[in-house]
Amino acid sequence: MKEINKNNKAFWIFIIAFLILVLIPFCLSDKFPITIFRFKSKPISYLTYNDLINLSSKTALKGRLLSRFQKQLETPYIENRWQTNHFSKPYIRVAHWNIERGSNINAIKSVFSNRFGYYYSYKKNIQNDQEEQLKKELNDFTKSDIISLNEVDIGMLRTRYKNIASEIAGILGYNYAFATEFVELGPILYKQRIAPSRYLGLHGNAILSKYPIKSARIIRLPECYKWFESEVGKQNPIEYARRVGAEAIFKQQILTEPRRGSRCALVADIELPDKEVITVVSTHLEDRCYPSCRFKQTQHLFESLKYIRRPLLLAGDFNTSTTDSAPTSLKKEIVKRVRDPNFIARQLAFAAIPGVPVASSLLAVGLSKAFQYKDPAVLSIPVLFPNQERKLFAYIKDFRFADGEGFDIRGDSERSSNGKKGLLANSNERQLKGFESTFKFTEPRVIAYFKLDWFFVKPKRKRFEPFNGQTLQLINHSYPGRISDHEPIIVDLLL
Repeated sequence: MKEINKNNKAFWIFIIAFLILVLIPFCLSDKFPITIFRFKSKPISYLTYNDLINLSSKTALKGRLLSRFQKQLETPYIENRWQTNHFSKPYIRVAHWNIERGSNINAIKSVFSNRFGYYYSYKKNIQNDQEEQLKKELNDFTKSDIISLNEVDIGMLRTRYKNIASEIAGILGYNYAFATEFVELGPILYKQRIAPSRYLGLHGNAILSKYPIKSARIIRLPECYKWFESEVGKQNPIEYARRVGAEAIFKQQILTEPRRGSRCALVADIELPDKEVITVVSTHLEDRCYPSCRFKQTQHLFESLKYIRRPLLLAGDFNTSTTDSAPTSLKKEIVKRVRDPNFIARQLAFAAIPGVPVASSLLAVGLSKAFQYKDPAVLSIPVLFPNQERKLFAYIKDFRFADGEGFDIRGDSERSSNGKKGLLANSNERQLKGFESTFKFTEPRVIAYFKLDWFFVKPKRKRFEPFNGQTLQLINHSYPGRISDHEPIIVDLLL
């Protein structure tokens, strides 16, 4: 009798295990794909805490430390945990978001895990006539199949040592890849209280995917700003004054960030359910440089991607601000003006016009800048209204891959999200004048709106053509103090 009971017990254990491992995931496969554990690259960091201490020193890197540091910058981390065996809609939705380190990770997770709860918790922070739009944004955003992220922390004190990419991927049941952009050394240099066993100091780009990530690589971009050498040095009086002014006028803290590394692009090959592979690129160009160096970074990136023959989507914060935010010195401020022929010619032109006060000339330039912030692709008029970002968009427009394909720059009323026409309107939401902004200072409202974040899509034989590009502002701003300083954006790719 005891033997029979043992057999019955074993039988029911088998049945329960079968239901858990096979039938339940199968029935819920639309929401919870089958776990496959294809591969998980290890480790996520090749650097020890002692390495980080040595990296924070001003001495030149060499030997094994240099080797491990280079490996950290050159090796992507990939974790495939899930697989989806079918498309849930006739298009792929891709999102991009610069999440400002993941400082508000719980809010981000709430958006994906409980959009209705998020809606009812924070709709009170927006106008009544915006509530339906917030509901739509949450619905659209949470249906993203692939997500590109900038400014992702892993093992940082400021984000409570969390792996931000893994936390978001875990909520979604997605795979992810991560590329180290910088190793952050500020907490060590400034002797903050940190947990050596938990501190990794990693900051970079990530790609999250419902579909398996077959492979990934990192493209290092040309260095436009020496982050460690420049940030470790003592700030001079002009920079200090600018910091005080920024805090008082814009309520926007300008931080000092001593770190080693450089801007980069994470390139991931993602296998779709029909076995076709799409390449997704997540990048973040330098903000502490002039547009001319960001242009060099773009050229280098495009040349590195030139021989990819499959469909490709490039997403990222291109920092198309028309200016830089590098620490300022008196010498730099003078040189910036002396070397700028537009600045010199503009002073001569306005000085030669009788009856035109200086204030009027400054207002004209200010209005020009305000427009360029929201449309950095606008026509450049030398001397009066120069636009240094225009060259970048002309290059993107003319660029051709080795297979003869280019980026889809179209914008027509049928495929744009709001019926607007114009350059890139199908993939990036436009307004009546320029693009919908993706970054803004808190104050003042007129001059501090910027279009920094972009999608650029290379289709293939009418497939993967972009449409319905949107900027999702209410998701971000309904949260008290906003989730990030950037807005999320989405685009759909036709299958």
